[in-house]
Amino acid sequence: MPDLKGLLDHAGPWLPLIIFCLRIVDVSIGTVRTICVVRGWRMLATVLGFVEVSIWLVAVSSAITRLDRPINIIAYAGGFAMGNSVGMWLEAKLALGHQIVRLISAQFYHDIAERLRDLGYRVTELEGQGRGGPVGVCFIAAPRRQVADVIHSASEVDPNVFVTVEDTRDPHLRTYRNPSRGTGWRFGRKRK
Repeated sequence: MPDLKGLLDHAGPWLPLIIFCLRIVDVSIGTVRTICVVRGWRMLATVLGFVEVSIWLVAVSSAITRLDRPINIIAYAGGFAMGNSVGMWLEAKLALGHQIVRLISAQFYHDIAERLRDLGYRVTELEGQGRGGPVGVCFIAAPRRQVADVIHSASEVDPNVFVTVEDTRDPHLRTYRNPSRGTGWRFGRKRK
């Protein structure tokens, strides 16, 4: 194994940049790891946690052993701040997990449900009572990557549709392609 301390001792003027980049990577991994923990993905969270802390140890030891150079402290703090932003961007791009979409419409909920069914989604409809009278609620389970498409399709039918979105936590909850249509998703439990 290479002598990491010796390598960092010879980094010279590049050390603040190395610390900055290490912090961006470890905080970004930490953001994704936290989401994996919330979603119940134990194995992936474990692996990401190991990698995150390994990188963090190198970054923090590099900054702490060289406190005589304030630029190292600034690089450490700046990398942490930037890592939060990069981690949030990365998580949004990965769009991990599934979400439940609720679409509430006073007049067009049957039309919304039919439109989404035509697109291959499984839709559950419920009737309810709102402040202004009867309403319909459509529930759809979809991968996060497709939630924007679901909302857009519903908004085309009813521009005034009220939308709420909720993350699912159950790691056994999955959506599957509907093989009869070739598109859309089926909501169900993973078989053992």
